[in-house]
Amino acid sequence: MRPTDLQSKVIAFLRFPLIVLVMFVHCNYTTLGGEWASLPYASGFIDVFSSRIAPIANSFFFFISGFLFFKTGMFSTDIYLKKLTRRFQLLLVPYLLWNLLYLLLAIVVGLFSSRVPILGIPIEDMSFGVAMKSLWNMATIQGATSMAAPVAVQFWFVRDLMMTMILSPVIYLLVTLFIRVSGRRPLVRYLLFLLILFGMGFIPELPAGFNPDCWLFFAFGAYFGIKKKEFIVAMLPYAVPMLVTLVLLIVVEHFMPCEFIYRLENVVALIFGMSFTTIMVRAGTWYVKDMTLPNASFFIYAYHGLLLGPIVMLLHNGFLTPHNGYLAIVIYIVPVLLATFIGLLLYWLMRTRLPFITYILMGGRR
Repeated sequence: MRPTDLQSKVIAFLRFPLIVLVMFVHCNYTTLGGEWASLPYASGFIDVFSSRIAPIANSFFFFISGFLFFKTGMFSTDIYLKKLTRRFQLLLVPYLLWNLLYLLLAIVVGLFSSRVPILGIPIEDMSFGVAMKSLWNMATIQGATSMAAPVAVQFWFVRDLMMTMILSPVIYLLVTLFIRVSGRRPLVRYLLFLLILFGMGFIPELPAGFNPDCWLFFAFGAYFGIKKKEFIVAMLPYAVPMLVTLVLLIVVEHFMPCEFIYRLENVVALIFGMSFTTIMVRAGTWYVKDMTLPNASFFIYAYHGLLLGPIVMLLHNGFLTPHNGYLAIVIYIVPVLLATFIGLLLYWLMRTRLPFITYILMGGRR
């Protein structure tokens, strides 16, 4: 199999499991306190998986987005404008539609409960200005949640990705400079990258939409696109070394937590994950039988807050409390499985019964 074809299969395979990981990020029930805090082993596992392991999915998506944005290796004003035009349909349209849907449902619930969920403000404080702010950053709303995310919380990723793509000429220049400085000297290249990782820990808090992690991993993927290199070829030999390095970093970070080691963990996990997936896909152990799961991934990503959000609220209100660690793990896993199954069913029904609406909500994705 040609490296290009294999790489496409790896990207297609990863789309669905990475979305499942994203859902686990939003199921960190240990923050609810109460019974959860009294189960150290179960809550410890849930907290580590949701706050340390599952968020790695974002790094993968930023990396893949950067690679695909620059995969031709060429960049010009005309190419830039064409790419932005395509991303307008692919990202901005569904971003606005899904956020408006979440906002409308939150207002409807607020009319009956006197408080707007997600935003966390009284219904009488709802205004056009508040609605507009909620489409970008709820933290700017007086008395609302401190989450620097839009009302469809998971779409912070799309928001930051859009901002990064708008500023992609800057990334192109920086990556090109990085390539020119490092040249054919791998040691210089690795040291420069480590220096960038370390330096990012000193970046002050930036406005919503300017996520340093997005820039880092988008540029990492852009590096392979600009050089017109298959990243699976570059990463494949490092599966075992990266696994060993990842384990060591996790141990070190446990005793000496710091931002630099955490970012380094993400980079190492990305290289290991890509190389290991390549091995499994090439061997035929992991493969995409049809495109249903990859194609449904965006829909599941977009809708899952509508199901998991109410579940979190019910658990927060003590509707179901874990009396032992095993029950806690079951409560942790089952909602994600349920959201996945219902998402696949809804996607299939909408694709077959309402294809045009599905096409719009999916940003033109098939």
